[in-house]
Amino acid sequence: MRKIVCLLTIAVLMASCGQKSSESYYIPKDAIAVMYVNIESLAKKSSEINYNELGISDFAKKAPGDFGDMITEIMSKENLDNTFRKEFMLGFVTIDRMSGMGGFILPIKSGEAFEKFIQPIMDKAPPMEKMENVGKGKAFTVYASDQLAIGWDGKTALIIGAKDYAATELTDLTELDKSKSVYATDYYKGFFDASKDMGMHVTSTPVAQLLTSFMTMSSGIDVDLENNNLSYYLNFDDEFVFTQTKATLNKDIDRLLGYKDWMTTGYSKSMLDVLPNDPSVLMKLSISPSAFYEHFEGMQNNKVIPPDARKHLQRSIRDMNKGLKGETGMTAEDIVGIFEGSMMVAITEGITVKDTVYNPYARYYNGGEDDEEPYTIVDKKMPYMYGAIALKDKEKFDILMNIASAKGGLKTKAKNHFLLPDNISLVVTDDLLFITNHESKADEISANGKLANNLSDFKYKSNLSHSGYVYMSSNISEMTTDLMKSFTGAGVPGLDTYTENTSKLYGEYFSDNHIFMDVDGIETRTYVKGEGNSLTRVMLYYAAMAKELDAMQSTY
Repeated sequence: MRKIVCLLTIAVLMASCGQKSSESYYIPKDAIAVMYVNIESLAKKSSEINYNELGISDFAKKAPGDFGDMITEIMSKENLDNTFRKEFMLGFVTIDRMSGMGGFILPIKSGEAFEKFIQPIMDKAPPMEKMENVGKGKAFTVYASDQLAIGWDGKTALIIGAKDYAATELTDLTELDKSKSVYATDYYKGFFDASKDMGMHVTSTPVAQLLTSFMTMSSGIDVDLENNNLSYYLNFDDEFVFTQTKATLNKDIDRLLGYKDWMTTGYSKSMLDVLPNDPSVLMKLSISPSAFYEHFEGMQNNKVIPPDARKHLQRSIRDMNKGLKGETGMTAEDIVGIFEGSMMVAITEGITVKDTVYNPYARYYNGGEDDEEPYTIVDKKMPYMYGAIALKDKEKFDILMNIASAKGGLKTKAKNHFLLPDNISLVVTDDLLFITNHESKADEISANGKLANNLSDFKYKSNLSHSGYVYMSSNISEMTTDLMKSFTGAGVPGLDTYTENTSKLYGEYFSDNHIFMDVDGIETRTYVKGEGNSLTRVMLYYAAMAKELDAMQSTY
């Protein structure tokens, strides 16, 4: 049954183009998750792809019996174009109905075309009961088992999976009144963005009452969980893959998190002077420490939190401030006020060192000898890491450093230059704290206040205006693979070659990756390399990945 659903989903994704969705009325109002796929835009963007390059024919050849011939037949472009209307595919999941269910809603050209399309699949499937003249206007034909139902009329096909009563669920959906469909919700019309290739929406409302009761009974938290919504979009632009995640929270959850009050966007420009100019990874975060602490203290009066928990928090804050005042002469509020609120972390390729690691697969690589030593000497590739934390009040920060030095936690190398265990260096300037495992860079900053080759001319500097930002270069995949292999010796038999090859593939198909975080959500842009738009490159990348997976499986 799963093969049937998977095959139909792939088929409709490969169908042609369209303009709007008229199938939304089949989605129930109590759906906890809703998704759409814009077949029109995807088809246009993938029109230049040679589908033979995707390995579909190779997959069909490996299918058991004559299943491969069936795949080749039904997945032909002509067959798909003759079957599906050029609009949207929809999907949903609900848990607040007879049995809990989910499904896909497909736009078709005619009932006859869809039945012709699906018949070869049904002939290979386990027996299913056929029902005719059911549903709205007695216009639907349905094939069903207890847990799967496939039905269609002259323009729409529904594939419904349910714990039980799948056929009943399907026919019930065909007769939904508009007031009981997803169109009756507050979110759906705003969520459905036809300019995006794909979208998904999750809402808490259908399960809010149940979850609220559970939380109240189990922890005493009296919080309204209705009307919290998460929207996710995916779009394949010419140069990059774009994703966007938006969260719309109700007042209770908003007050509990408070992030709109403490997330900021500014940053200290001097941090760029102490970071290297060629990072493989760069991360930046901006918050208001004072506002964050104020929100934390305000939790004592947040009535969403149980009274006993608020009293415990109040005692904890009081004891914390008493202890800090006695040891440092400052309260927690004073200490968080030392920091400006912005920080950056950079990672570059580092050094290669020899190390001995335990390798459980050593005998496999050495002919299976029982007495083979299970430890391996490896070249461990350790990246250099650099952190910069902006300071607002260096005088007070010096007090903290002096206390740490007096306790023996720091070794002084030079004025405002300290050493920690594991080759970690700290350098304190007038307006920032610098931390690194690259000692020569710490020496340079201690002597000159900045690096000669620094990040001040970072080509993506404008992206640092977001509250949170992450940049990753295309070599991050290989760096990660090298680092992980350093800790596992020769790696897992068969898997290590696959991992190395696929990490190289990533660098062939993708370039820089950017993540932007702000109070209104998260966006990502993953740039692609090579000819064709981002959808073309993604599809070819996964086809190449599939070949590598097939090669790995053949070694077992």
